[in-house]
Amino acid sequence: MAIGKLWQWFGSRRGMVVLLAQLVVVILFLSFSSGYRSSDRCVQCHADTEKMKRLGYPQFVMTREQVQTEARHPNTECRDCHLGNGLANDPEGAHKGMLRLLVLDYNFSPVQRKGLVGKLLPSGDERQYALLPKRLDGDLNYDVGTILYHDRDPVTYGYDPGIAEKTCGKSACHPEEVKQFSTSVMGSNFRQRSMRQWMDAHGPNN
Repeated sequence: MAIGKLWQWFGSRRGMVVLLAQLVVVILFLSFSSGYRSSDRCVQCHADTEKMKRLGYPQFVMTREQVQTEARHPNTECRDCHLGNGLANDPEGAHKGMLRLLVLDYNFSPVQRKGLVGKLLPSGDERQYALLPKRLDGDLNYDVGTILYHDRDPVTYGYDPGIAEKTCGKSACHPEEVKQFSTSVMGSNFRQRSMRQWMDAHGPNN
């Protein structure tokens, strides 16, 4: 069959052009979407031990195999949990919008993690001790009052539904569980989320 008569299968030349244009748009969208979700640059940088040492963060070396093993979710990308830009070449661009640990002093005021908190991984016989905040030289850091994981609201220090929807609540992950929890008594208890201290009037031990 001649290529010139291919349009007859679509009913008209215009129909063929419209359908082919739609096909191109779909392919471009899928390509962009797949690339946007990629964390190739994250792994390329963090798996480079020498580069991470040179940048001053040897404790953040992470290979793709480690990501898959520790996440326990097949085909999980770094940005699925941490957000940020997995295609950026520079650290500033890659970490823009990325979720971070909240490091607080004893007045519950945020402090910078750099230079105050080193590696936070349970190890050895004293696994609980290994998770205590330490300086980069390994000594305990008494300037740190508490450390909160990056899924917390940076203002109230409580559960943040917005962050949950961008990470665990994505369509390919656990959207129903996040929706259910966000409407539960615990997830919607905004009074308790407003506590700033353990013994606060709205805290659990008031």
